[in-house]
Amino acid sequence: MTRFFFGGHTYEFVTAARTWQDASAYAQAQGGHLAVITSAAENSAIIQAALANASLISSAPTANDGGGAKYLWLGGSDMAVEGRFAWVTGETFSLYNAWASGPLGREPDDFGGAQDALAMALEAYPRPTGGIGNAGLWNDVNQNNTLSFVIEYAELRGTTAGETIQAGAGADTVRGMAGDDTISGGGGENYLRGDEGNDSIVGDAGFDDANGNMGNDTVSTGAGEDYCVGGKDNDSLSGGANYDLVYGNLGEDTCNGDDGDDIVRGGQGNDLVNGGAGNDFVSGDKGDDTMTGGAGADVFHTFGDAGIDRVTDFRLSEGDRVQLAPGTVYTLSQSGADTVINMTGGGQMILVGVQSSTLTGNWIFGA
Repeated sequence: MTRFFFGGHTYEFVTAARTWQDASAYAQAQGGHLAVITSAAENSAIIQAALANASLISSAPTANDGGGAKYLWLGGSDMAVEGRFAWVTGETFSLYNAWASGPLGREPDDFGGAQDALAMALEAYPRPTGGIGNAGLWNDVNQNNTLSFVIEYAELRGTTAGETIQAGAGADTVRGMAGDDTISGGGGENYLRGDEGNDSIVGDAGFDDANGNMGNDTVSTGAGEDYCVGGKDNDSLSGGANYDLVYGNLGEDTCNGDDGDDIVRGGQGNDLVNGGAGNDFVSGDKGDDTMTGGAGADVFHTFGDAGIDRVTDFRLSEGDRVQLAPGTVYTLSQSGADTVINMTGGGQMILVGVQSSTLTGNWIFGA
């Protein structure tokens, strides 16, 4: 197990040995930092995952000035001020510590006057019998040792493979990265990104900011007032209950607002745009789109070069209206059973099954 999740964060073991400074720089280049531990539960989760990783344990280098034991670099040091350890993130170091202590000594001891970096032991030390520390406890060792290390990301992050990622009850950030991922938001306010691949994203109660990004994605944000965005390629989007912003963006998308007073926009491409129940703002945007308001007083939006849009259920009796972008020049015509709004720029909005003679009052506005 190279990666594992704990407390809304992702932890990654890197077996390639580096000095503390090089390991810290590498972690930052990946978008994370060397692991910062602020609770006994977090410390326990890391050592349990490490000991379960046979390849990590077998390949981990040793530190001669650390009793000859195997270690992992963590994100703490006292390089700035001797004896005053600090985390690379600036978090309070005194919140928790797991310094080793035994009959042969206690840590930190700055042995030889050259131990300024924090490491977690993977076995008892000094080898072979111990006497100071055990696996999971901390030691200060020379920063020029080349050791394996732990990267911490302040989000739930996938890999290049397709994965299932379940967020917790709190506010989480989830990044699927490459691969076809299944992402579940859980409760709380969540930031959910599919990234590359054909992803399935499901929100839950609370606010979700969900975006499929690249690939043919399925995004459903569930209950709560949410942002539901497809991104690139051909996506299927569902806002769920309450007020939602549903936006297909690029590609040929199916966008459903579902219940609530929603803003539903197709973006570029030929889209299916459905407001659902409630008083919705429905816009196909660019491309030739099919627009359905559903029950409620809906506003259908268009503009001069929007393409040719068909509105399947325009009902003046329910309070439906058409909103034109400011400055739009238009004319009305009847084509069989349909009313056609012809706009300068080539755009058309076709109100399917509507006789223009029945359209009275302020049914069209904004131009």
